[in-house]
Amino acid sequence: MESNLKKSRTVSFRVPDNLIGDIEKEAKTKLISTNSLINQILLQYVTWDKYETRIKMFPVPKDSLQHILENIDDISRKEAVDIIYNNIRDWTLISKKKFDIHSCLQVLEDYCRMVDIIVEDSVSSGIRTFVIRHNLGRNVSCLVCELVKKIFWDIVKINVETNMTNTTVVAKLESKLD
Repeated sequence: MESNLKKSRTVSFRVPDNLIGDIEKEAKTKLISTNSLINQILLQYVTWDKYETRIKMFPVPKDSLQHILENIDDISRKEAVDIIYNNIRDWTLISKKKFDIHSCLQVLEDYCRMVDIIVEDSVSSGIRTFVIRHNLGRNVSCLVCELVKKIFWDIVKINVETNMTNTTVVAKLESKLD
């Protein structure tokens, strides 16, 4: 149990009073401690923000993205999968300094978290299952299915079985990744 705990240390920073006040207020709103919120902010910076300008990312409002994705056709979706895959590869190389299935899946999970897509990963009876939940419609489910299949085939030559609804993608494969 103790080996699962991450080491931490106490540090002190000088922070403008109004800034720490805003953080404390946000922590209360989210019903979490100020410490937890600051850790979330630091994790966000380390896993995403510090690479954002290097990879030329910028935020897009959810309703704008949803509208674009609702109106994408099959050909454009296949092109989008290739573009997203290449962006994930670039991001993985920049942030993890390597490109393998594990680092790629970490970056994909970071991408998903940034746009409020939930990824659950489990292993049972030698089958690894990824459940990806979103609220962006059928075209996003199709895009995610194609992207997951491309990632696993291109990197480790594994065919992935996928099922989907308008809000969920389930991808299953034999657990050969460890």
